[in-house]
This record gives sequence, structure tokens and C-alpha cells, in this order.
Amino acid sequence: MAAAGESVRHTAGHVRDDTYRAPQARLGAGHVQYHMAREALITTAAIGVLVTGALAGPHRDPLLWRAMAMVSAGHSLAMWSAGAVTGRQVPNRRAVRTHMVSTAGLIIGVALLRPSKR
Repeated sequence: MAAAGESVRHTAGHVRDDTYRAPQARLGAGHVQYHMAREALITTAAIGVLVTGALAGPHRDPLLWRAMAMVSAGHSLAMWSAGAVTGRQVPNRRAVRTHMVSTAGLIIGVALLRPSKR
């Protein structure tokens, strides 16, 4: 979650950055910034679901765990899908490391938080 938080902080920082405006965008120059704001908000909500599930402790039922797993999968897939969709991957090695640590942490964390079968 810490790595995801770093990614959210970095992405949210671009929302007001005019160098991330795309005047040629069909839906307006601020459309890229809109997507960055949306990504930051959705990721923050996803982290909220994970924290809720982690804090549920022994009250974590299979339904909550499945929600955590789906949120983690969606968040991870979104981080890695840019290359397939836009032809551009993450911009630098630091971003690659952040995405790798975030993805690995989510997978390991969700696996460890899986409710035991009773």
C-alpha cells in the first residue's frame, strides 16, 4: 500500500500540472488531467477497501476477502495496462520499481489475508 500511495501521490501531482495538458485531445486539453484525477481517486478508494479488509481481522469473511482480491487485481491490471492500450509503458525505472513493488505487495498481502477455511 505504501508503494501504491507513492504512485497516487505522484499521479495526483500531475492533475494541476499544465505540462500534462494535451491541446490536441478531442475531449479537451484537460482530458489527460481528468484521467489522472480519476485514477488517483479510484486508487485511494481501492486502498480504503484493502485497509478495511486488513483491519477486519478475524471478522474478515470470504466476501470481503474477494472484494479485496478484486480491487487488488483491478488496481494492478490498471497499472500495467497502459502499454497495451497506449503503446507507452511507465516513464522511468523508478516508476517500474514502484509498480512492481505495489503489485507484488498487493498479491502477497491479499494472499496472506485470505480467511482460513473452517
